Amino acid sequence: MEFEITMADIAKLPKTAAQNLCKRCKLNPPEITMRHEALCRDCFQIYIRTKFTRHMEPYRVKKHSKTTKKLLLATSLGVSSTVLLDTLHWHRALQVERARRSEYDVYVVHIDETAVTGDITSTTNPSNNNTTTTADQCLEKLKEKYTQFEFVKFPLEEIYTISESTSTIEDIISTTSGLSIDQTSTSTSTSTSTSLIKLRTLLSSLNSRASQIDLINILRTRLIIEIAKQRDCEAIFFADSMTKMAAMVLAEVTKGRGHALPWLISDGPTPYGPAKIVRPFRELSKSEIISYTTFTSLWPYSIISKETATSPQRPPVKAKNQTIDEIMLKFFDDVSNAHLSTNVVKTAAKLEFADDRDRIERLGLCEICGLPMDEDPRVRKLKNVVRVDNGGGAGGNLSDADARIYCLEPPEGEEGLKERRCYGCRRSTLGAGKINWPVNNR
Repeated sequence: MEFEITMADIAKLPKTAAQNLCKRCKLNPPEITMRHEALCRDCFQIYIRTKFTRHMEPYRVKKHSKTTKKLLLATSLGVSSTVLLDTLHWHRALQVERARRSEYDVYVVHIDETAVTGDITSTTNPSNNNTTTTADQCLEKLKEKYTQFEFVKFPLEEIYTISESTSTIEDIISTTSGLSIDQTSTSTSTSTSTSLIKLRTLLSSLNSRASQIDLINILRTRLIIEIAKQRDCEAIFFADSMTKMAAMVLAEVTKGRGHALPWLISDGPTPYGPAKIVRPFRELSKSEIISYTTFTSLWPYSIISKETATSPQRPPVKAKNQTIDEIMLKFFDDVSNAHLSTNVVKTAAKLEFADDRDRIERLGLCEICGLPMDEDPRVRKLKNVVRVDNGGGAGGNLSDADARIYCLEPPEGEEGLKERRCYGCRRSTLGAGKINWPVNNR
C-alpha cells in the first residue's frame, strides 16, 4: 500500500542536530533568542558589534589622513554607557592592529549630579544613597581597564563656570592631574561652591520634581556640549538604546517639544555648535545590551548591578512624583517589544521640517534648551495685529516679526517671563519667574 508524503508529515519528523545549533554559524548551541533568531554567544557579540560599526563609518582609518579626530563619550556609568565604552575600545584596538594607527581618540566624561539630585532621586530610589562612592569606584575600574582613554569627572554645577571661560577645562585638568578622584572632587569643591548655590536656587524655584528633572537633563546635555566645544571634539557619543530613545520621543512630545523632535532624535549636526551627535546603539534594545553585558562580564564596571537592571523597577513612593520620562521608559521596558520601539524611533527620525533653518534664523533658539523656537498655532487668529500689505489689498499677511514677537512674549499674567523660551521650557519653568540660566546660545 503506497502513501503520499506531504509537507505536514515532514514537519512532524524529529529535528536534526543542525536545527538545535546557532542559526548563523551552525556550530555552537544557542544561548540567546534574539528577534526570533537563536544565536550562540559569539554570533550575538558579532551582531552587536556589526550594528555599532555601521555608525562608525566616518571614523574608519583613511590612508591620507594625518590628524586624529577627537570624540567625546558621555557616560552615566550605566549599562549602555559601559557597553559603548567597551565597543569603542574594541573598534579602536582593531584599527591599531590592522592599520598601526587609530583614526580617533576618545575623551570620556562623567557628569556628577549627586550634589543636586540627592533629594530628588531619593523619592524614586530610596536605596540610592551611596551613589558617589560607587561612581568613583567604577571610574577607577574603568581607568584601569581602558588605559588608552582619558577619563574626567565634572560636577553638574560646573556649567556656571565652564560657559564663561574657554580655559576652564584646561585649568581643571592641570590642577587635578595626578590626583585621585576623591582628591579631585575635594580640590574643585571650593571653587564651585558659589555655582552649586546658584544651581540649587534654580532648582528650588521650580514647582515640581518633573520640572527639576527636566532642567537637570537639559543642563547635563548643555554641559557635555560645552566640554566638547572647548576640547575641539568632532562628535559626542551618547549610549542611548532604542528603548530609551522610543521613551524619549513620547516624553518630549508630551512635554511640548514635539516641534524639536528632528533635532532631539536624529544623529548629525545640532543647533548647539559644530560637534555632532552620534548614537551608535539606536538600533539595539535595552535587553540586547544587558545580554551583551552578561556575555562579556562587564557588570563589575557599571554602577548598576545585574539584579537591578534585570528586575522590575521599583515604583515611586508617591505616584505624583513620577516624571513622564520615567513613565515612558517603564512602559517600553514592560512591553519588551523591539518592533514597537523600532517603529517609534524610525518614525520620529523621518520627521523633518522643510523650513527648519529658516525658522531658526527667523525665530532664534530657546534660551533654556537651546532648540529652535516654536510658533504658536493661534498666531493667525489674533486680533489687532499689524499685517503687512504686500500689494494684494487690505489685510495682507502676518509679518514674520509679528509671529516672532508673539512667540517670545509671555502668556497673559506672566509678564515676568521675558526670556525667549519655547513652549516645553515655559511649562517646566512655570511660576519660577526670572531665572539665572548659566548657558548662552552662541
